[in-house]
Formats: sequence, structure tokens, C-alpha cells
Amino acid sequence: MQVMLGSVVSLKSGDQLMTAENFGEHADARCSQFVDMAIQHEWLALIALQPQDPPKAIVASGAKKVVK
Repeated sequence: MQVMLGSVVSLKSGDQLMTAENFGEHADARCSQFVDMAIQHEWLALIALQPQDPPKAIVASGAKKVVK
């Protein structure tokens, strides 16, 4: 799998999930992530990124969980 615009990625060394939003001229990508309820942008080398499966959306259901 390769990194494309809008891909969910993380650093190969491990980190939070980020979104690849732009590609630079030097084999790098501008990635964004939320840190303390604010968006943060960073340019990262493509070789340091690995694509991830996007997180599953949590769907609220009307069923109630019963705890005994």
C-alpha cells in the first residue's frame, strides 16, 4: 500500500494517526493531526511513513447495554 492524498498514515517508529494532505518536492508529505484539540501540520519524509487502515466510525445504536 502506498501513501496517497487523504491517506491515514503513521510514522514507522509509531505515533498517532495522521492524514497526508499534500506532497512536497523532496519526497515528503505534509501531514496533519489533532494535538490537544488543535490541528498540527508537519512535513515528514515519505520513507518514514506507513499507511494505516482508517479508524472505524463508531455508530451509536438505540440499544442499551445492561450491566448486572
